[in-house]
Amino acid sequence: MKIQIQKLSALASKSLSFLLDQSAPENQVKRQIGLNIGRSSLTACEVSFNGEQLILERVIHKELIKNKPLENQIKDLVQEAKFESKQVNASLKGQGIVVRFLSFPKMNRADFASSIQFEAEKYLPFTISEVVIDYHIFESPTVGGGESADTMQVILVAARKTDVNKLIELAQAAELKLKAVDLDLSALVNAFEHSNPELKGRSLALIDFGAVDSTLAILEKGRLAFSRDIAFGGHDLAEILRRKLNISEEEAFKIEHGPQAAHADQLIVIQESLERLLHEVKSSFNYYYNQNQNASAVETVYVSGGFSQLSMLKEALEKQIELPVKTWDPTSQLTIKDTVDKEALKALIPYLPVSIGLAIRP
Repeated sequence: MKIQIQKLSALASKSLSFLLDQSAPENQVKRQIGLNIGRSSLTACEVSFNGEQLILERVIHKELIKNKPLENQIKDLVQEAKFESKQVNASLKGQGIVVRFLSFPKMNRADFASSIQFEAEKYLPFTISEVVIDYHIFESPTVGGGESADTMQVILVAARKTDVNKLIELAQAAELKLKAVDLDLSALVNAFEHSNPELKGRSLALIDFGAVDSTLAILEKGRLAFSRDIAFGGHDLAEILRRKLNISEEEAFKIEHGPQAAHADQLIVIQESLERLLHEVKSSFNYYYNQNQNASAVETVYVSGGFSQLSMLKEALEKQIELPVKTWDPTSQLTIKDTVDKEALKALIPYLPVSIGLAIRP
């Protein structure tokens, strides 16, 4: 198993690419696609590599259509985008993915690679035969400086084989060549690191607010130190609005994605609905600090995702966690080719981090 983690992007992302025998040698890849198969939408970006320069060639974002086979929707997306490349990196998240932050007695890599195959199952909710596993051993001391000379910190990742195989089948149905299977989490961090090089080494948090769940990652001085998926997203809020205000799905969507809620009763419902999500975020920070008592305090929280466009969310989050909350642009360090509509791109920025992070993988 070849491990290619060299930067923050790696977190757990020893890509699982060792599963895929159709990968082309990396030095032959001149352009590639990052495909984010979300719970409510598909987003894909094509990036070309010109030395150190990364060029965003094409971007496409489509809402998923109910009752239409996913493989057909991906194929239609690829055809509409008119990508030049067939090489694609895709990602996984959800209940079939497990990320564990663990400490082990210090040993050489060969011994660890042998022992983890037997030790991994005790940390997983699946049997070892159901999953593929990967890991990253940190070379530097653990978060907060608490690592002893006799231990080492490891991120262990497991992906259910059925989920990996399904992703391979979807790529094949779209006539794409799957180069690597990654995690949404690692693609998110990869995109953030590339677009914000001046923040490397700082203690901060990322939250990607999605349609069904929200992903929190805490970065401690250039290292992923904590992650959690919170089961609340834009669809949950829209459903609460629909039910409590007795309105249609379309009306609920407009309230959620509009510049602001139009009426006081709508504002009250949104505020009450967000309480659960904000409480879970706050509890996650508290848990992290309790488990890492010497960790540096998070300085800033950076948000993304379609749900992050809710006008009230940023202000409510700042009040709850008492930290500055900022948005960010995953395309800021990319050269934007004239094949990309720059005005349309602005509206897609919240949706792009995962697909950009996948597309710019080495």
